[in-house]
Amino acid sequence: MGKSTELSAGAAVPSIATASLAGMRCGVTGAGGSLGRALLLELHRHGAVPVALRHGGQDLVLDDNGSPLPVQTIWWQVGQEQALEPQLQELDVLVINHGINRLGARDASAAAESLEVNLLSALRLLELFLAVAKPGDGRELWVNTSEAEVNPALSPLYEISKRALGQLLSLRRLDACCTVRRLVLGPFRSELNPYGVMRAEGVAAEVVRQAIAGRELIIVSPNPLTWLLMPLTCWGRERYYRWFTRHPDP
Repeated sequence: MGKSTELSAGAAVPSIATASLAGMRCGVTGAGGSLGRALLLELHRHGAVPVALRHGGQDLVLDDNGSPLPVQTIWWQVGQEQALEPQLQELDVLVINHGINRLGARDASAAAESLEVNLLSALRLLELFLAVAKPGDGRELWVNTSEAEVNPALSPLYEISKRALGQLLSLRRLDACCTVRRLVLGPFRSELNPYGVMRAEGVAAEVVRQAIAGRELIIVSPNPLTWLLMPLTCWGRERYYRWFTRHPDP
């Protein structure tokens, strides 16, 4: 995985293609949100075993064309990611998808909360999963960074936290022994963004389709600038990080 690159959102890489998700245990954080639910349902429809990672509420039950679909639900809290290590060891795919959007805020509390949830919590889960992954075990890590990495989201704290996550993902994936897929998603309708132009169900279907096709850089956005800027950004970052950092000691 360390030698692969995020050169193009449109070029599938055969060596990292996922021929089938059938039987794979796929955990999704942010499972109570619109995209989390849509991803879990789409993964189920491709034969995967969906696992919901939630902060609160009841065990998740999805609506699969009018039929109830109970989903295994694991409870966790931001700041207590280490407690998830035993459950992460049982997952084949981890989708880091949780986040908050403090629209219009710029106070210290909102800044700290945005960084804690969108960046630090995601980074802790990322590191835990990379630590349990072994070469050749088929595990995959999917991280939803959003197109806020390269485009305005009309929410400065959201942009700052997501851009930092994207940069650290580019750095840490250089030495990852498992497949790492970056989800760069445009505005879809959700509680975080009621004005989104895309449907979460359509976004989830496209994410899974591109993952099965083998794409590490998965873009789902109506914005042509995202399609232009994101591959260039990833390409430039990777080279910069390779030139000015060294491989960790074994």
